Amino acid sequence: MSPPPPTAVAFGVMVLLAVATAALVRGATPVVAHASSRPPGVIAVERAIAGRRMAVAVATAMVVLLATGWPVLSLMAASLVLAWGRLLHDRRAEEERERIEGISKWLEDLRDTLRGSAVGAEEALEQVAARPPLALAEAMNSFLRNRRLGFRTEDALLDLADDLAHPTSDAAIAAIRLVVSGSVGAGRLHNTVQTLAAAARDEVTARERIDRTRAIYQGSMKRLITIGVLLVLYLRFAGGNLLDPYDSPVGQVVLLLPIGLWLGCILWLRSLCRYDLPARRRPAVEMAR
Repeated sequence: MSPPPPTAVAFGVMVLLAVATAALVRGATPVVAHASSRPPGVIAVERAIAGRRMAVAVATAMVVLLATGWPVLSLMAASLVLAWGRLLHDRRAEEERERIEGISKWLEDLRDTLRGSAVGAEEALEQVAARPPLALAEAMNSFLRNRRLGFRTEDALLDLADDLAHPTSDAAIAAIRLVVSGSVGAGRLHNTVQTLAAAARDEVTARERIDRTRAIYQGSMKRLITIGVLLVLYLRFAGGNLLDPYDSPVGQVVLLLPIGLWLGCILWLRSLCRYDLPARRRPAVEMAR
């Protein structure tokens, strides 16, 4: 195999250096969104992991570039390394599952508190918020803080609905607000919360089934990526001059077509693993606003 053309190597090096510089600048920029809601230690660890991933991506791209002389393939290799965690690990889906599990536990705790004591709805809410599930700790602490600052329960519940941001919690909070405001008798709250808690638990069960299906598509993505990488390696190093036309600049442009098709299949499988949260419907909250 002939050595890679100097122009291709220079082009690839410049592109990789530009990507690395942009990533370093982005990593050094303070995180504005959600910065106050996340511990500084977690942000520091994530930045360290991102920096190591970027270093591995650049090193992988350089190895691929020197071995094949194809800038397009080296950039694709770097992109795969950078996106590997997001391709096979959907953090948003896990956060949504943890949130609905937390909402289910919160509603069950509220149901048991209303049934097992003679406290009113407002006092029961504060008691349950003082021992929240881990996934809802921040939202519940904010609710308690608002109550201690003198906010009306209805207004604190509105903020809680926005913090939880889930249709099930919206329905529960809308029912609780009707009781707190005196529009509905408090005796009906227990049955309503019990029904919503059962619905939330059913949603948790459904999410577990969905996650098992998502694992199948994630396995298909792994196999597709592995087969593609092994096929390119075999054709490049054991296929003789079969891939020599791709060494030219025009060949690199043509190479974008099969790589794009392969990437499209991966992204299609990735879209099948995505979890779309149902639209929130909050008529009582919107009327109060």
